[in-house]
Amino acid sequence: MPAIPLLLAAVLLAAAPAPAPAAPSPRHAYAEGQVWHYRTRPGEEGSVVAIRRVEAVPELGPVFHVSVTGVKIGDRFGTMLPHLPVSRETLDASVTRRAKGTFDLPPFEDGIAEWRAVRGGVFTLDLAAIVGFVQTSLAGAVLPEDEPKP
Repeated sequence: MPAIPLLLAAVLLAAAPAPAPAAPSPRHAYAEGQVWHYRTRPGEEGSVVAIRRVEAVPELGPVFHVSVTGVKIGDRFGTMLPHLPVSRETLDASVTRRAKGTFDLPPFEDGIAEWRAVRGGVFTLDLAAIVGFVQTSLAGAVLPEDEPKP
């Protein structure tokens, strides 16, 4: 066989795309009802995240509907985030160990219903960054009780 076709074949083989790497295995097995400690923002070390519901959404993959307690997001908003839709990547980047004990968790069903109605997305940031984002977003929020009375 002439050298040029062999060289061309070698170049084409070398340029061929490599097979896609296998998807990394999840760090933890997550399930509804689990409560986890996570890498928190400074001063919120007692905060935990609870997995309230897990659902498969074709466009998004698995969606983990979580509640976060023990956060400092402002006096007007309390210390709980009742509903955050997050990805597996969010949980993998955030959780550290399962929490023991019982926790006062807020109702979350209305948040899921609203999320579905607007066809919401999912957060892919780590939980501490999400809490910071929510706090910043709420800082400028005008609540009904802030509106002037006629």
